[in-house]
Amino acid sequence: DAANVLGDIGLGYRYCINILNEGRIGIAAQQIGIAKGCLDIALPYMMERKQFGQAIANFQGIQHQYAQIATEIHAAEVMTYNACRMKENGIPFVKEASMAKLYSSQTAEKAASKTIEWLGGIGFTKDLLAEKFYRDCKVGSIYEGT
Repeated sequence: DAANVLGDIGLGYRYCINILNEGRIGIAAQQIGIAKGCLDIALPYMMERKQFGQAIANFQGIQHQYAQIATEIHAAEVMTYNACRMKENGIPFVKEASMAKLYSSQTAEKAASKTIEWLGGIGFTKDLLAEKFYRDCKVGSIYEGT
């Protein structure tokens, strides 16, 4: 019965695709949050954990890795905000939303993996959220498509 149809008949696929396109921006933002959460738990631990008489955060190799992840998170944020801006202004945004989702997902996975490395053995336990973040970010590269 046509009275029970939402929207126009024959446009269901278009409606679904538009929802997925918008959803990619939300997934990108979710992945950025996961990546930032990783850094939030990693830095205090790296300041506390000592090797060779000093905090591991003082080692230049660790600082380079941390700076790389922080830079990639910032780039993911810029891409996501750009896709939002375009959508809000009625500018075609599908490519930008897809790119933001892809890059944010990759960044979150990299941040979660590095966080587990930085935390050492405790990174695999449920004492900290690193193992949860790693699981959560993996699905971000799968759902809503790219």
